Amino acid sequence: MSVSSVKTNNKVLILGAGPAGLSCAYELVRHGFEVTVIEKNAVVGGLCRTLQYEDYLFDIGGHRFLSKSPEVNQFWDEILPEDFLRVSRKSRIFYQNKFFSYPLRIGNAMSGLGMWESVQCVWSFIRTQIFKPENPSSFEGWMTQRFGQRLYEIFFKSYTEKVWGIPCSDISSDWADQRIQGLSLISAIRQAVSWSKESRHKSLTQEFLYPRLGPGLFYERLKEKNESLGVRHLLNTRVETVRYDHNRITEIDISSAQGTLETLPCDYLFSSIPLTHLVHRMDPQVPPGILEASERLQFRSFITVFLIFDQEKMFEDNWIYVHSSDVGVARIQNYKNWSPQMVPDPQKTSLGMEYFVTQGDELWNMSDEAMIELALKELTQIGFCRGATLIKGHVFRVANAYPVYSPGYRETVAEIKGFLSSIQNLQVLGRAGLFRYNNSDHAILTGFYGARNLMGGRHDLWNLDI
Repeated sequence: MSVSSVKTNNKVLILGAGPAGLSCAYELVRHGFEVTVIEKNAVVGGLCRTLQYEDYLFDIGGHRFLSKSPEVNQFWDEILPEDFLRVSRKSRIFYQNKFFSYPLRIGNAMSGLGMWESVQCVWSFIRTQIFKPENPSSFEGWMTQRFGQRLYEIFFKSYTEKVWGIPCSDISSDWADQRIQGLSLISAIRQAVSWSKESRHKSLTQEFLYPRLGPGLFYERLKEKNESLGVRHLLNTRVETVRYDHNRITEIDISSAQGTLETLPCDYLFSSIPLTHLVHRMDPQVPPGILEASERLQFRSFITVFLIFDQEKMFEDNWIYVHSSDVGVARIQNYKNWSPQMVPDPQKTSLGMEYFVTQGDELWNMSDEAMIELALKELTQIGFCRGATLIKGHVFRVANAYPVYSPGYRETVAEIKGFLSSIQNLQVLGRAGLFRYNNSDHAILTGFYGARNLMGGRHDLWNLDI
């Protein structure tokens, strides 16, 4: 995005108090800018906020603090110097009533699959190296090329289609390339036989940092730090209208939870709200082609069914991937295995049954009682409820959590980017703002670099990699 020259006493507005928005505010206020952050939720952190149900804490998806960026690691330590735990990762795949270690362990995989199936998987991989997949630009083609057709179908296909709700052949390989970051059968085997807990691939790293009270602790501390420096945070506040005149944002309309309307003058705007929401809130209305392009972009939403059991220990994993197609749950979090302080009573266990949905579909519209009943039924079906008594359940829904990399999404985003780039005092940040499935460390860097662009930098946030 182009950047206009501004003075440090100008009014900067930031939409969204997630990792990108809060880090952008931090960088700006330290350089003398007057900053206001607008957030629709009652707490900061975005998808990384920690939620509380009675005295129990839980995440939206589970968030590891793990980065290859020295700047981000230093930032985490600066804001939360004494409250990080070093956690040993344990995660497994549940498939055909068996558990498989993830990251891959050769002996465990062969034992679980059996000798004949293992031989077929190896042969399938060799065959794929000779006869390349027809469409390597799809997730299916990308994974098949790196793991073979058989291993792809066993360990990736079912879970991925649960997450995205569309066939793997209709998902861009960009998602695998960003999230799995070069992982292949060969690299997984190499990591499996290594003694080191470190890895070139984030998805295989066996240790990570985690705040003792969940990821929200970091973002609450960051908010407190920002406020001590002069940042104003407006929580429980919705963005109603973003007004622009030719190539500049002029003001925005906001509404409080009580329905109070207010207009804020704007010299510069950063937006980390969903890209589609920004486009639809602009006044005057954006050109019809841009509006139509935004309607082609889709987000996947997310439901956590939070279950509390009267049992000290249910399983040792931090989380479990559920690849079985006969249940709808995709992942199960065990919060006390992230941090013991997520659970107030060590004799109890709290689990998060995670469902990936489309806003407005059957699961999204299901009552809380029905969702709790479904989650308990599926947990029993998997085999984790034996001897455990459910104390309470709670359902939490998050809309627009994951940008969907459907065919043609890249070209669609480019159309919208072209229009927004003509607005001189606007930058978009973070996962939702850039329509990019990134991690929180990447989102933090987009906040830092976006702020530096306002001070004369030339960072391309749309193509930022770490």
